[in-house]
Amino acid sequence: MEVKREAGVFRVIGITVGLVMLSVITLSAAGIYALMSFTVARRRREIGIRAALGADRHRLLAGIFSRVFAQLACGAGIGMIGALGIGALLEGDAIKDRLVLILPLVAVVMAVVGLLAAVGPARQGLSIQPTEALREE
Repeated sequence: MEVKREAGVFRVIGITVGLVMLSVITLSAAGIYALMSFTVARRRREIGIRAALGADRHRLLAGIFSRVFAQLACGAGIGMIGALGIGALLEGDAIKDRLVLILPLVAVVMAVVGLLAAVGPARQGLSIQPTEALREE
């Protein structure tokens, strides 16, 4: 009887942790999307001028995604440092051993989520017509 109760508790904890992780990933993607949309809107004129001067689409995408890469790298670095600091405070070798596997996995998942969230604003940036961007002020 006791084993079934413990299994039920672990299942509830697992579902709760999974839902929290899903909400964190969703909020992170929404935040990156909003930041990228804002950045592309602010750089609309610059992107239009570069397109008018004949910049390659790959070059325009590199300019848009460079900020995403920098932010994702900074966030992953700060997150890993924080997780390692928390892991050092925790007792138990089982948790410390799992951190070595979990940290890179979380960093990769967040990098993929961040890049996918930046695709929409990047496509909007590429669709800017140079004449429209030059007329705006």
